[in-house]
Amino acid sequence: NAAAQKLVNIDKVKVIIGGYCSGETLGAAPITESNEVILISPSSSSPDITKAGDFVFRLAPSDAFAGVVASDYAFNEMKSKKAAIISETTDYAQGLRKVFKENFVKLGGQIVADETYNPDDTEFRTQITKVKASAPDVIYISPNNAIKSALLVKQIKEAGLKKKLLGNEVVIGAKNEMKENPAIWEGIVGVEQKFDDKSAKTASFFEKYKQETSIEPALPQYMAGTYDIVYLLADAISKYGYDSKKVRDYLYSVKDYEGAVGRITIDE
Repeated sequence: NAAAQKLVNIDKVKVIIGGYCSGETLGAAPITESNEVILISPSSSSPDITKAGDFVFRLAPSDAFAGVVASDYAFNEMKSKKAAIISETTDYAQGLRKVFKENFVKLGGQIVADETYNPDDTEFRTQITKVKASAPDVIYISPNNAIKSALLVKQIKEAGLKKKLLGNEVVIGAKNEMKENPAIWEGIVGVEQKFDDKSAKTASFFEKYKQETSIEPALPQYMAGTYDIVYLLADAISKYGYDSKKVRDYLYSVKDYEGAVGRITIDE
């Protein structure tokens, strides 16, 4: 909130790229919306962002879709009738939890445990004990960052909880933690947005990034989305000037734009 207030009221910007997490975007949205400032995120996926305002945009699929894909997979592909959920109390993780839960029940499944933890927590044994007692077929985990993801998976495995594990995109994106202790990640299935990092524009961008930084891209689909946002905004401003209403109208007209993140169309 404080950062958005400063950018809008002191720096007088008309466009903000961000936030990264859904909580940041939803926190800034009332400020940017009331001041008619563009807020565009490469990665915030909470379903609530769809209704956050006419000047609020994103280049990531809503968790209203991702949660349905995860629950469909759990019920139909994993043949699970009973699911337990462990999720972090953040906008992103709770958005996924809510959609997964609702759709799994709609499919005919049962939620036998629904445990949460706070962002500062590092100990999850109480939640894991309750999940173990509920005897689920599958455990859906929805953490908000890679470190908590690694801790949570490690403690589940240490508890001897040999159930099917299904995770969100943070679980899959925890590449550094996977390298440090690959054995604990064995058998986990995760859901993330479809992304082709071999396309010409994307491969070129990542090659330059690796040359500049000497590191592999982390969560590359969001990096690609940020790259595309910069070029879309540059195109809008070069054509229509630094006017937030005109930039907003331009963004709503984007259809089948070939970006580094893939083909982009922006709608309501």
